[in-house]
Amino acid sequence: MIKVWRVALHEYQRHVLNRRFVLGLLSVPILIIAMLGLIFLVIAMDTNTKPIGYVDHSGLLANPVPPPPVVKPDRPIEMRPFSDEAAARSALDAGQIQAYYVLPKDYRIRGSLNVVHLEALKSSSSLQFYDFLAANLLAGKDPATARRLVTSAKVTVQSADGSRQISGDDWFSILFPMIAGIAFIIAMFTAGGYLMQAVVEEKENRTMEVIITSVSPNQFMAGKILADIAIGLTQILAWAVFIAVMVLISRSSLTFLNGIQISARTVMLMAVLLFPAFVMVAALMATIGATVAEAREGQQMVGLISLPLWIPYMMTGLIIGSPNSPVVIALSLFPLTSPLTMLVRDSMTIIPVWQVVASAGVMILSAIGSVWLAGRAFRLGMLRYGKRLAWRELFARQGASS
Repeated sequence: MIKVWRVALHEYQRHVLNRRFVLGLLSVPILIIAMLGLIFLVIAMDTNTKPIGYVDHSGLLANPVPPPPVVKPDRPIEMRPFSDEAAARSALDAGQIQAYYVLPKDYRIRGSLNVVHLEALKSSSSLQFYDFLAANLLAGKDPATARRLVTSAKVTVQSADGSRQISGDDWFSILFPMIAGIAFIIAMFTAGGYLMQAVVEEKENRTMEVIITSVSPNQFMAGKILADIAIGLTQILAWAVFIAVMVLISRSSLTFLNGIQISARTVMLMAVLLFPAFVMVAALMATIGATVAEAREGQQMVGLISLPLWIPYMMTGLIIGSPNSPVVIALSLFPLTSPLTMLVRDSMTIIPVWQVVASAGVMILSAIGSVWLAGRAFRLGMLRYGKRLAWRELFARQGASS
């Protein structure tokens, strides 16, 4: 066992201290910062903080109540009254306001009004003015009723079987499994790529001849898989810490982040399913590295593993719309599609216990089988220089393959 840990430590240090790993680790935070910057840029481009003028002939805004507070990152816009349209037009031409509204005498009856602008109003600006009008139309009414009419309605979506309800405040419970799944896929294939590349290189430069004199093939492969898992978990932990810090910093500016919660059930389901999935993918990548003759050939075979992992994303509509359909249950039990399918289903319905147990059992057995297959591939292919190992040889009897 000591030899396994030594191999794992050597492989971990070899890859984690590599410049390529550091760049890959920083790529996700840089991408997130770039996306956030783009979001704020779009919001800034869609926001005009100049005052909006109004000319009121109806008397509705003679003693106006203030508009309701805006939700960040939107910024409040001043509503500026004018005695007549000439004064409002002069302010518009001078660039003091972005537009002005004219409320005719019969506005309370007909509900029609005019807007004058030199450039089209941004949607956030017009919405703030209409909220301002709504607040004044409801002035004097029951405060609870007025608040309910002004604020947007909370819609709760219930599954057909009645097992799960999701409201607008629970948006993160649906988004989180998809984000976690993408992070795990990136981490799995990044770390798995290192493992496959290392196995191929050690075959090509004949390092294997030295290694097998001091460690058995099974010990060597077990150490590499442990290192691969540790590398992937290092990436995920670093990304999780970065995202948590970003959320804590941004909560004061982006109020919708205050509703982020992760249930203990989801965390347990991720641990039960994603960890054996990580082991399985790492072992399969090692198997590919042991069977191919060069790294380029291995990269071509990786698609056979990666494509099924993306199937749950391609079928998200079906999983969300019919989380208990036979097709979705089948995806929940197939090893390469099970983890992400189960996580998405968990956000939409209560999964029967037998399906969770069956899915976890299949994943654990698949992980064990993949590790065995990787060890066998390494044992049969470690001294085959420039020649690939046929997959049928992996499943042939020992005597037949020798």
